[in-house]
Amino acid sequence: MSINVLPPTSDFVFKLLFGDERNKSALIGLLRALVDLPQEECELTFLDTHLKREFEGDKLGILDVRVKTTSGQIINVEIQVEPQDYIAKRISYYKAKMITGQLGKRDRYEKIQRVVCVCITSKPLFPGVREYLNRFQFCNLTNGLCFEGIPEEIYTVELSKVPLENDGTGWWEWVRFLLARTEEEVEMVARANTEIRKAADALYVLSADPNVRTEYERHEMAVRDEISRLESAKAKVAREWQGVVADMGAKLADMGTKLASKDAVIADTATENERLRAQVAELQAKQGG
Repeated sequence: MSINVLPPTSDFVFKLLFGDERNKSALIGLLRALVDLPQEECELTFLDTHLKREFEGDKLGILDVRVKTTSGQIINVEIQVEPQDYIAKRISYYKAKMITGQLGKRDRYEKIQRVVCVCITSKPLFPGVREYLNRFQFCNLTNGLCFEGIPEEIYTVELSKVPLENDGTGWWEWVRFLLARTEEEVEMVARANTEIRKAADALYVLSADPNVRTEYERHEMAVRDEISRLESAKAKVAREWQGVVADMGAKLADMGTKLASKDAVIADTATENERLRAQVAELQAKQGG
């Protein structure tokens, strides 16, 4: 009997799958495929996904999966299937919070460890670029020199660009697993990869759990409701602005009509003035004659 698998690209499913201590080996496999994570850094510790607020009123950040490596490096994996506005600024904000969150009031800067942000998104971030996995560091735009002392890296995965056929990269199988929607698609990439096999088996367990499926459906409904609410709000704002623009257009048209009427009066006055000047000139000419 075929398994109706839950989509790994759902942030709800992604957190259950890769944010679970029992599936740590699957997360290690995913991270080793996507980022520069040496074997000696693979002793991962799961961290609270709520970013620490430094001041009252700070924006709350909730990450999908956040772990600390053997040496203390911090890796955040964020999956965004629905298009997000300002996604670059959002990543930058999360990255900054993960850096500042490492220091207490009296801690020295050398305590800061490398921070890696992985953003997996269906939204095309770089339309003119063929590569779907991109790595970013602080570099000199003129000569390409990297400032390696700055402990920040960003990896982006654009799901919409992933080819159907294996492209020979070390990460294609993992990304195709994330995109899998059927058991057949999962098995296609799990057969020859032991770490994906572990992730696939964990996904099957989640997919067969009626409680997980119920919560997933509630989550998806909440997401759809939120999208609908935002779209309705945008439509309402658009209608209000259309009303404002129409009202301003009517007022401008009325002003234009009034100005045209005044221009006509001015033109008539000018014509009358010319006629009177001509009469005066004619009388003066007669008197002079």
